[in-house]
Amino acid sequence: MKHEDIVIDKKNPFANCKLGREPYANILSSIVDSYAKGFVLAINGEWGVGKTTFVKMWMQKLKNEGHKTIYFNAWENDFVLEPMVGILGELKSLITSDPEKRFDSILKGFAKFSNKIIPASLKFVAKSIGLGGIADVIEKGGEAMAAFFENEISNYDQKKESLQSLRNDLCNLVAQNNGGKPVVFIIDELDRCRPDYAVEVLEKVKHFFSVQGIIFVLSIDKKQLGNSIRGFYGSENINADEYLRRFIDIEYSLPEPSIKDFCEYLYDYFTLNEFFENEWRCTYDTFKDDSLLFKRISVILSTEKHLTLRKIEKLFAYTRLVLKTFRVEGCVLPEVVFMLIYLKYYENDLYNAIKRNKLNIHDIVNQINSIFTISLKDKEQYEYRTLIFAMAKLIYCYNNSYRGTGYYQSLFSRENEELSFDTGEIDKNFLYLALEHCDQKYTRFELSTKSLIQKIDLLESLKQ
Repeated sequence: MKHEDIVIDKKNPFANCKLGREPYANILSSIVDSYAKGFVLAINGEWGVGKTTFVKMWMQKLKNEGHKTIYFNAWENDFVLEPMVGILGELKSLITSDPEKRFDSILKGFAKFSNKIIPASLKFVAKSIGLGGIADVIEKGGEAMAAFFENEISNYDQKKESLQSLRNDLCNLVAQNNGGKPVVFIIDELDRCRPDYAVEVLEKVKHFFSVQGIIFVLSIDKKQLGNSIRGFYGSENINADEYLRRFIDIEYSLPEPSIKDFCEYLYDYFTLNEFFENEWRCTYDTFKDDSLLFKRISVILSTEKHLTLRKIEKLFAYTRLVLKTFRVEGCVLPEVVFMLIYLKYYENDLYNAIKRNKLNIHDIVNQINSIFTISLKDKEQYEYRTLIFAMAKLIYCYNNSYRGTGYYQSLFSRENEELSFDTGEIDKNFLYLALEHCDQKYTRFELSTKSLIQKIDLLESLKQ
C-alpha cells in the first residue's frame, strides 16, 4: 500500500535510482569541488518530484568522495523556536575531537545574537547537544544577557566585531575538521516550514554561517517558499524571487524524469503484474492485453496532466488496493479503472457526477474530452488512439449504468451507421469504431461505471 523509502546503497548510492539522476549528481559534485570556498546552492523542484531521495543519494556519493556532509530536515525541526539550535546541533556532528573546547566559544557567541533563546532554554539546548559543561555558564549569564539586549544599540560596534569573531571561529572549526574539502550542509523541506521559521533559517545561514568551507544546499520548491516569504511579511506584493536572490548563489532545477520509466517501476513495485499477468488471464483473449493497456494509460495520463511523482505513486498504490476487489477471472477494463481513480483524486466533481449519473451522454463526452484528450494534430499517434479507446470504454460503461431506466439510449444510429450523439472535437468515426468494439467485446460482462465505482469506493469486500 505505501511506498517505502528507497534503499540507498552506501557503495553505489544511485544503484536503486529509477529516474536516471546520477549524471545530475555528478554535475553538482563538480560544482562543489570547483567552488570549495563556499556558496549557497538551491535545488529547485515541485513537491513530490523526488528531491529528498535525490539529495540523500547525492549526500552519500559526496561522503564516498571524501566530503563531510550534514543533512538537516527543517520541517522536522521547526518546532524549535530558534533555527540556530538545529543548525548548531547538526554542525556539532562535524567535530572529531575535543568538542567542548572547540565548540564553547561558538555557542556562547551565537547566544549573544539570539533574540529568542532565554537563558533557561539555552541551557537545555547546550545539554541536549552534549555541551553540559557550559550550561551553568549560560545560566549564570542570564542577567548579563538581559542587560546586553537593553544596550545593544550602544554596543553596535562591539556586535559587529563579535560577529566577525564568530565567523572566524566557525571557519577555523570547519577547516580543522573537513579533511581539506568543503563541508556540504543540506537543508531539506524548508518550503514546508512555518513561514517565520523558513525566513529565519535563510537569514541565519546568510548572516552567521556564510563562511569559507561550508556549502549550503537548499532543497526547495521555490514557488512554495515564495508563498512562505509573502506570508511572513504579510504582503502579496513582495517579490519573492528577488528576495531569494539575496541568499541563493546558484539555482539548479532537476530535469523532469522519464514518466514512462517511473510508471514501469511503480508497476513492478506494487506488484500489479500479480493480477494483470496472472497465468489464467494471459490465456484469455479478452484480458491478455490488460497489462499493456494499463501501462499505456498510466503513462499518457500522468504525462498529459503533468502529475508529480508523488501523485503518480498515490494512483498506483490505490489501484493496487482496488484490484483486490476484483476476482482474478473478472473483467477490469484497466484504462477505465485508472481514469476513474484519477477523477476520484483530482477531478472529484466530475467523479461524483458520473457516480450519480448526473450527465447525459453528450455532456460526459465533452467533459471527458476536456480533461483527457490529446490535441487532434496527434490523432495518428498511438497515445491518441489509446485515449479514444479508453474514453469509449468509459462512455460505454456510463451508458450501461442507465440500463433498466428510461434514460438508457442506444449509442448508435444503426440505420445511418453513425453515433447517436454529438462528439464535439473528438473524431466521430474513430470513436464510433471504438464504441462498436466495446459493444462486441464486453456486452456479456454487464460492465457499468456504477459497478466499477462500487469497487473504487471500496464498497465491496477484498478478495483473497
